[in-house]
Amino acid sequence: MTNQLSIENLARIIEQHMPHTIDVGMKVDLDSPPGKIRMRITAQPKLAADPDELFFFPGVLFSLADTACGLAAGCSLERPEPMSTLDLRIDYLAPAPLKHDLVAEAGCYRVTRSVIFVRCELHSGRRERPVASATGAFMRASHSSRGVRQ
Repeated sequence: MTNQLSIENLARIIEQHMPHTIDVGMKVDLDSPPGKIRMRITAQPKLAADPDELFFFPGVLFSLADTACGLAAGCSLERPEPMSTLDLRIDYLAPAPLKHDLVAEAGCYRVTRSVIFVRCELHSGRRERPVASATGAFMRASHSSRGVRQ
């Protein structure tokens, strides 16, 4: 028997109960590709990095990547468990135009007893031109204290 949360329930939790995701308007795409999580932030002036409101603030990209990667990590497990971001690296490839929604697509590529590894691409506009690429490692809290001296 599995206690895995449905993507609909995870989306509801993220969209209705996490203050930062609510503030920036993060949404989970319920039609995400198999094995992936797709999330988006609607373009809005308050998320601009420049006075002319041409580009998303880079911190918004980081936040969306972290959330999408964390959700992908959580979805890779048979049942829900606590986890935290251990490491998240993001390579900014180009400015993210604020005239398009910001979209992140993340997928898990390895699960170990203590760490989950995830990759993510972010797009603003044409999908074939990513604006950032991220890799993340998430510590599984249920295994984090093993082997640690107190």
